[in-house]
Amino acid sequence: MSFFDEADEPTRRAPRPRRASPGGGGGRQRPPMDHQTLLVRRLVAAGAVVLVIVLLVVLIKGCVDSQRTQALKDYNRNVSSLAQESVSGVSKPFFQALQGAAGQQVAQVQETLNQYRQVADEQLAQAGRLSVPDEMSQAQRDLQLVLSLRRDGVAKIAALIQPALGKTAAASAAVNQIAGQMRAFDASDVVYSQRVAPLILQALKDDGISAGYDGSSGEQVQAESTFLPSLSWINPDFVAGAIGASVSGAANAGKPSPGLHGHSLDSVAVGGTTLDTSQPNRIPASPPPTFTVNFTNGGEHDETNVKVDVTVTGSGPAITASKVVPTTTAGQSTSVDVQLPRSPSTAGPSTIKVTVEKVPGETSTDNNAQTYSALFT
Repeated sequence: MSFFDEADEPTRRAPRPRRASPGGGGGRQRPPMDHQTLLVRRLVAAGAVVLVIVLLVVLIKGCVDSQRTQALKDYNRNVSSLAQESVSGVSKPFFQALQGAAGQQVAQVQETLNQYRQVADEQLAQAGRLSVPDEMSQAQRDLQLVLSLRRDGVAKIAALIQPALGKTAAASAAVNQIAGQMRAFDASDVVYSQRVAPLILQALKDDGISAGYDGSSGEQVQAESTFLPSLSWINPDFVAGAIGASVSGAANAGKPSPGLHGHSLDSVAVGGTTLDTSQPNRIPASPPPTFTVNFTNGGEHDETNVKVDVTVTGSGPAITASKVVPTTTAGQSTSVDVQLPRSPSTAGPSTIKVTVEKVPGETSTDNNAQTYSALFT
């Protein structure tokens, strides 16, 4: 064989080394997963996802329910607070100012009443800013009606007080209009007790909240908000007497009936002690004293809107207080209490003058007034 024949013999390829199995040499391979096991695992995973979703839904619903319940409670408490403030912050001082109008400067009385109008206006604005759950929407509308009736009534009475206290024929008409505005206050009380409170109570109970009016347990609902202290204020004669309006001339503008008309002052007492005209009377200055004035209708006719004045003069500024008696009966005695709007000065002697004002047809007023000297202590 030649040299070239030996060179043509094919070369043998070296064998490829074996790849080591994962996880270390010599380990056994994991058998393939069967179909049933794979299906079980997938079902378990799907169930876990569903469970998580359900828990999230329950948690979210619980949070929403809790927020709604709290919103209903918050609304009820805010309304209760406003209802109480309407009475304590407006009604009580407003009617006190009306009853203390006699003896005060008319402009000062009007300014005071306007201040309460501003308070009532702010309360209405507060109601408009409340966060109102959908379940309370109707109660909210009625609440705003209540507060707007009160705000408007206070504003109109403040505008009428000056002519009502004036000594003109317009006084009687102004007093009648003030009495008419009292009906708006009464209407507001009815709307609150018959609409606002029941609607709030029902919304709370519909949500499963324990609630009631009696204060025994659960969420408490303000059952009433009484702005008008007495239905007597609807009577013009009562209004005239309460504010000290002199409307006798307006009420009796026509020609008086023929015959005797008039009154006579019988006595004046303070704290159960009758004042003496012959010597100084010692009277406590605080609280502001109340004078009980006794007088008799000595005429032949009943009289209406009879005004009684008490004036105290001395070292301090003069103090005047008045009351109007709606009706006096011919031949009978009448008593009226007149309280001073403030305490008189204790520095030195004072003079008290009590007068039953002249009524139409009265020709003699010699016995209508009496003067007393006093030392206030």
